Amino acid sequence: MFNSDKPLFSRPVLAAIMLLCTLSIWLLNLIATNNTLPTPMVERWTTTSGIPVIWLKQEEWENTDKVELRFSFHSATTNTALIQTTLAMLMSDSLPLSTASINQRLAPLAASANSYYDHESQTICLTLSNETRYLLPTLSLVTNWLSNPDFKRRTFDNWQSQRTQNPPIQHELENVLFFDKNNKQISSNSVPVSLEQVIDYYQRLKSSATAIYIIGELPTEAKNTLQAALNKISQEYQIATSPNESIYSEPLSTIIKQNEGTLWQTRSAIALMPVTDIKEWISLQIWGADLVATLNKQTHIDFVQLALTLSPQHPWAWWSIQYGNSVASPDATTNRPADQMIYPKSLAFSEQVPSANNKKMFQTLLDSFKSQLEQQTLSPTWWSQIATQVTHENGALNLEKFANGYQEAVDSFTVEEYQAALTRLLRPSSYQEIQVYQ
Repeated sequence: MFNSDKPLFSRPVLAAIMLLCTLSIWLLNLIATNNTLPTPMVERWTTTSGIPVIWLKQEEWENTDKVELRFSFHSATTNTALIQTTLAMLMSDSLPLSTASINQRLAPLAASANSYYDHESQTICLTLSNETRYLLPTLSLVTNWLSNPDFKRRTFDNWQSQRTQNPPIQHELENVLFFDKNNKQISSNSVPVSLEQVIDYYQRLKSSATAIYIIGELPTEAKNTLQAALNKISQEYQIATSPNESIYSEPLSTIIKQNEGTLWQTRSAIALMPVTDIKEWISLQIWGADLVATLNKQTHIDFVQLALTLSPQHPWAWWSIQYGNSVASPDATTNRPADQMIYPKSLAFSEQVPSANNKKMFQTLLDSFKSQLEQQTLSPTWWSQIATQVTHENGALNLEKFANGYQEAVDSFTVEEYQAALTRLLRPSSYQEIQVYQ
C-alpha cells in the first residue's frame, strides 16, 4: 500500500531530476528557432531571351491577390540626372497615343507602377492583382508600354522646366563620393540631359537586365499568363555585362562648406564594402538605427534622416542632420561643452559606434529589429525591396540565400559578429561631409 508520508524520491535524487529538467528546458530554448518569421519558397526559370525570373511566395499569401513584379537592371552611369529623367518620363504619359500617365491607366485595373534607382541599379516596379479579370488587361497594357514607350517632346520640356535647380541630396553626395575625383561639388543638373539621351538610355536599360522578380501568390493560370507576358516584354532584353569600374574614383575624406553664417544642415556620406551575407545586412540595420537614435538625442539636433544604398559593387550610406539654433557653442541647458558633442563623422568608425561597445544597447536594438521583422516579412512589397535593393542575382548574397538563411541568421546573431561586420563594412577614410550654412 502506498505510504503518502514517505517521499517518493530522496532529496539528492529529486535535486538531480530538477537539475536535469532545467538543463533540458535550457537546451530546448537554445536550439529553438523563432517560428514567427515566415519561410518563403523560391522558384526560378528563364525567359525565352535568357533573363532569370525569380518567384518568391509563402503560405501566408495563399488567399491574397497582391503581386509585386520587378524588372531589375544594372546600368551604371555618372549622370544620375539622366537616370532620374528617364524613369520619370517612363512613369508619365509614355504610352503611345496617350496623354494619361501610366498610373492613371493602371488604376482601374487594381495596378500601379513606380521606379527605383541609384548610381548602379535601376528597377521598374509594378504592383498587380493575380485575378484574371484584372491581370489579363494589365499585362496587355504593360507589354505595350514597356516594349515601346513613347517619350514625348512636350512631356520632356515640361519636366525640364519643372525640375528644381538644386539637385537631390542623393545626387549631390553620389557625385562627391564616387564621381568627383577633385572633390569639388558638382551638381548633377550641370550635366545637360536631352530627349535623345533619354531614348538612348532606355535602350541601354534593355541591354543591362539582371533579373525579373515576382513576389506574391500566383495560381497556375495566372503564372502561365505572366510567363507568356514576360517573354514578350523581355524579348529585346540582354543580360548586363560586368560594370565599368573606371567611372568610380577612390573617395578620400573631405568636408565641403556651403555659404557662411550659422550651421543649418550637414549631409554626410560614407562608402561601404559590398554586403556578402545576411548578418552583414542585419549589422547595417542596427548601425543605422543606432546612428539615428544617438544623433537625435542631442538637443541641438532637430532631426536626422538616414538612407542605405546597398548596390552590388559600390554600396554607401548617407545621412542628413537638421540643426537647431545652437551648434558650435556650449549647450545652454546641459552646460555640455561643444567638444563633447557627438559629431556625424564619429559614427563612421566602428569602434565609436555606441551599440558596438554596449551589449545591453545592442540587445535592445536587436530585439526591436526582430519585432519589426515579424511584420515586415509578411509584406510582398518588403520582399521585393529585399530582392532588388539588398540581394543581387550575380552577387555573393542572392534572394534564395537570403530567404533560406535569414531565420537562422537573426536567431544566432551576436554582438561579436556585429562588431566584426562593422569593422569590415564601414570605410571611414571615404567619409564626405557637406556643411550648409545660412
